[in-house]
Amino acid sequence: MIGRLRESDAFYNWVLNVLDAEVNCKLLDVACGEGHLGRLSMERGLRPYGIDLSDVALAYAKQTEINNQLSVADGQQLPFPSSTFDYVTNLGSLEHFKDPLMGLSEMYRVLKPNGKAALLLPNSYYLVDIIWTVLRTGNPPSHEQRIERFATYQEWQKQIENAHFQILEAYKYNFCFPNSVKDLQWYLQRPRKIFNLMIAPFIPFHLSYSFLFILSKVALQDA
Repeated sequence: MIGRLRESDAFYNWVLNVLDAEVNCKLLDVACGEGHLGRLSMERGLRPYGIDLSDVALAYAKQTEINNQLSVADGQQLPFPSSTFDYVTNLGSLEHFKDPLMGLSEMYRVLKPNGKAALLLPNSYYLVDIIWTVLRTGNPPSHEQRIERFATYQEWQKQIENAHFQILEAYKYNFCFPNSVKDLQWYLQRPRKIFNLMIAPFIPFHLSYSFLFILSKVALQDA
């Protein structure tokens, strides 16, 4: 199971670039998995923290230098004081939460005023899934998770705004072109993703694989 759910290093670096994450700032990765974002953020001079429900994934993550800042915890009940972090990320797990609004509200709570969050959320109508899965089999896409949700951009937007976040930017995500040997190895281990990558430039925003939302914390009295 280790490594199956991780994205490429190019993806995590892209998220950090879009966040414009600054040195010495505190970043919390909610559902951090094996700690790849934390590892790369630490290389950039950030102070990463991570929580995840999987002690197996965290045991792998603790092989990095951020082992003292990782903990087993539920993203719906974050074990941190309010206004603790400059950045919060949640990359591909909110759709599996029992209560996504509670998860969003917790991320909002622990984020500092004027802090930023990055959320990666899956699209109901990914063009490749429509062609490869729905058209071919008649079945909807599945991540084979006990709880999973897919939604359109507007549906995710509504949920995010219900948690008082302001959407600063939204990007389509259809996989990132490799820029290192590790990235090439990631694609070679997932040959089907190479096809997804090749057609990525031609996929419209609303038919993208996922959406990356960059959010800002809005004071409740101003929301």
